[in-house]
Amino acid sequence: MPGFFVILTYMKKIFLLIFGLIIILGSFFLYSKQSVKEESNIKKVKINNVSIDVDIANTPETRATGLSGRTSLPEGTGMLFIFEESGDYGFWMKNMNFSIDIVWIDSDLRVVGVEKSVSPDTFPQTFHPKQAVKYVLELPARFSDILGVDIGTIVYFET
Repeated sequence: MPGFFVILTYMKKIFLLIFGLIIILGSFFLYSKQSVKEESNIKKVKINNVSIDVDIANTPETRATGLSGRTSLPEGTGMLFIFEESGDYGFWMKNMNFSIDIVWIDSDLRVVGVEKSVSPDTFPQTFHPKQAVKYVLELPARFSDILGVDIGTIVYFET
């Protein structure tokens, strides 16, 4: 009979360990979903004390469409692409009618690269960041120069 109690105690410890892991993983999942939801509320991006009104592309459909088909992108506006995880996301100029700057931003909200004045004529070429990014900001061509955007620049989100 003593062996039965040892096994029962061992099983209780395993159950508590598994239950604890489920709670921790569930909490992480809920936190990550909340972060994506909060990011969806972003209305402006602030770079070097300049606020930029942004449209958000945070679903596969909105990211695939991007700025395609639009006739222009006024100065002081942009499109912010938000990805669930950091990665190597390629961008092209399919169905674009104007040139843009592509700003690559990592998960720490630090600019890690800038493609300047990317022309619609570059299609089907695909542009990639040099390291993993979680965000990509598309701006009117040459606007990144006006803002003073460079590698290491910190980006702020405003709701």
